Amino acid sequence: MKKGKLIKEIAILCLWIGLGAVLSVLLNNFVLINAQVLTGSMEGTIMAENRVFGLRSGFIFQEHRRGDIVVFESPLPKEFPQPFVKRIIALPGEEIAAKNGIVYIDGVALVETYVTEALRGDFGPKIVPEGHFFVMGDNRNFSRDSREWGAICSDSIIGRIFLGFSPMPAFIGNYVYANQ
Repeated sequence: MKKGKLIKEIAILCLWIGLGAVLSVLLNNFVLINAQVLTGSMEGTIMAENRVFGLRSGFIFQEHRRGDIVVFESPLPKEFPQPFVKRIIALPGEEIAAKNGIVYIDGVALVETYVTEALRGDFGPKIVPEGHFFVMGDNRNFSRDSREWGAICSDSIIGRIFLGFSPMPAFIGNYVYANQ
């Protein structure tokens, strides 16, 4: 192979590698979100230490809904600086309460097939402020969530989760409620 052709091939290869690196950085910072679930608060759906993958909020072309699993900025940044992963349970303007292990939205029992253990303890009623969402972990009795620190601001939501990719790839369904 001639020296000039070899240099041209190396230059093209470097160009493709550089383009791939730039595209990767852009996708990771502006389109895609990946996060790690650090605790067992979502167990039953996502196990502790698993990594998850989704789209950043700017690339989701519908409003956040009840049942969406979202990544959001830590409401306890001094204690836990990493983003949290929880499920949206109540929407802006709704009243949420729990009594005898059942979560109620505007007085109607919420059917939650993804929860494996009845909630211990009652809370509420609380009204979710406009521009906020009430989030809870699926493993309710071992989750620090909106019951502790209140509803999260919609601006703190980084993205919606769709896929688990560690330890094994798996689709993570964002639950659609029949009574939504």
